[in-house]
Amino acid sequence: MKNRYVISGYYGFNNFGDELILSILCDKLKNEGADVTVFSVNPVETSQKYGVKASPTFNIPKVINEILKTDVLISGGGSLFQDATSIGSLFYYAFVLFTAQLFKKTTIIYRQGVGPLNNPLSRFLVKNLFKRCSYITVRDEKSLNLLRNWGIKAELGDDPVWEIALPPLRKEDAMGIQLRNCNEITDAFLQKLAYAVAKKDPHKIKLFSLQKNADFEICSKFRNIILKLLPNSEIVIVEDNLIEELSSVQKLIAMRYHALIIGMKAKAECVGINYDIKVQTLAEKYSLPLINFDDLPDDIAGKLF
Repeated sequence: MKNRYVISGYYGFNNFGDELILSILCDKLKNEGADVTVFSVNPVETSQKYGVKASPTFNIPKVINEILKTDVLISGGGSLFQDATSIGSLFYYAFVLFTAQLFKKTTIIYRQGVGPLNNPLSRFLVKNLFKRCSYITVRDEKSLNLLRNWGIKAELGDDPVWEIALPPLRKEDAMGIQLRNCNEITDAFLQKLAYAVAKKDPHKIKLFSLQKNADFEICSKFRNIILKLLPNSEIVIVEDNLIEELSSVQKLIAMRYHALIIGMKAKAECVGINYDIKVQTLAEKYSLPLINFDDLPDDIAGKLF
């Protein structure tokens, strides 16, 4: 009889990194002959893309029913248990984990980054739920140390995206810039970044939109700004064939954690933009230059290639 697995995470939102993680995890489980169901906000698309069953993320009766039928719940990867983005999402993932433990299912935390956990209730929930997990792997030292300080056994493993096979490298003389919307992305910051990039006078710039509802608008705004400074440069917004396109640039400025991983795997010169602790942690681990939102224009330029 096949083992039955349910996977819980930020799936179906067309987020580049999370979908890569899901594809890797589904392939591993299917190769082991497992029966796989994924909680997704777009279950039809998820089922078609990965050849697995899928169930609506926020249909709570169906969530509970799928957990009742499963043998193992896998939570992750990504950064599900943090309250910097939203405490509401943390409560949801905690509810799923609690329900599985309530019904005595095997629960696994898969290659996650844990924290920040600013709210005492967040820390209480995560600490007590993780103590009841069967197996935990985390993707960074800070997460590992946090859990060890709580007396919770965990193992350190790289983010799953490090395992992905890249297409044959086809390098272009191009600079890649990957931006996403967040509170710190102001017009003033975009102007500073554009000034710093223009000082390098790139022949071609690829702006990467890795999640349309979070990236495309800000990429379009930045394109309009940089075009005024570099009217003779080729500046395009890339939304398709993202792994191949990210792998093609020689230099990459990126906000998203998984964009930086793909860039490093493809041997690009990489610079991070410090919008989240996970990006800061990655930059520190691999000695990447890191742009802060309050940097002066010349400071940003000095961190570039």
